Amino acid sequence: MYDIRRMQMLLEIHERGTIISAAHALNLTPSAVSQQITNLEKEAGTALLQRVGRRVQLTSAGLVVIETARRILREVDRMQTSVATLAGEPAGTVRLAIFQSASFALLPRTLAYLHDHAPRLVLQVLQIDPETGISMTRSREYDMVIAESYPHHYIPEYPELHSELLVEDPLSLIVPADSPIRSLHEARHIPWVLEREENTSRRWAVNQCRAAGFEPEIRYSANDMITNVNLVRAGFAASIVPGFILASLSNSEGLRVVDLPGAPYRSIFTAVRADAVTTPALAMVREAMRYAVSEAFDS
Repeated sequence: MYDIRRMQMLLEIHERGTIISAAHALNLTPSAVSQQITNLEKEAGTALLQRVGRRVQLTSAGLVVIETARRILREVDRMQTSVATLAGEPAGTVRLAIFQSASFALLPRTLAYLHDHAPRLVLQVLQIDPETGISMTRSREYDMVIAESYPHHYIPEYPELHSELLVEDPLSLIVPADSPIRSLHEARHIPWVLEREENTSRRWAVNQCRAAGFEPEIRYSANDMITNVNLVRAGFAASIVPGFILASLSNSEGLRVVDLPGAPYRSIFTAVRADAVTTPALAMVREAMRYAVSEAFDS
């Protein structure tokens, strides 16, 4: 009898090209994944992977296994959706992956809505970057992800995921309240604070500065946007932040918001596996998120 969890690991390796990348998506160590694939090969009685340079690829037998795994996993999602639909009332546990600024702006209101409208539903939350959240939703570690897309930055589309736009979140320059800066170009002489280099938000902000004719002096780097806002508030830097962050602040004292050229925004969306999209619990969490967005931007 083949182990479906091991088959899922083989599928992740096929899609990501390396055991290390698959292990990261599955939140496991590479050695643990390798051991499980070895066990799966024993079950199959033949090799399922072969090395090609630094990457691995599936053998003919491996391709047969992953195609079967895809069908099985789709059927599991359909079964769970059908059972949950029969129950009618949203209930059970929904595992949600969400990034920091979305959790600031939306999570408390989402939980309050669920408390009032779906008391038998439990939301289990992990705050993590959107790319990893998408991987964990595809690999079934989580049921839903809140992710983002910045202007002109390509986001892969996965046919097994159903995405739904949640809100278009405006992006703005913030400077200290007493600063004379009135445009992005005028911020060329002040130090900057942005998220760390691996973040799409930082790459996008740097490109905006370059388009305005200067290279920003990024003196401070932190993935905590509230830290970044506080550095601006204290008079030490400029930054670009999304509306979610501004909406989550208790007050904007010490800050001044400056419009960016072209009024850019990032798209915030929810994604769930396509075969689970009609599950009452997932539909309810999406409804709660939409409510939270309306409250965040109306408050």
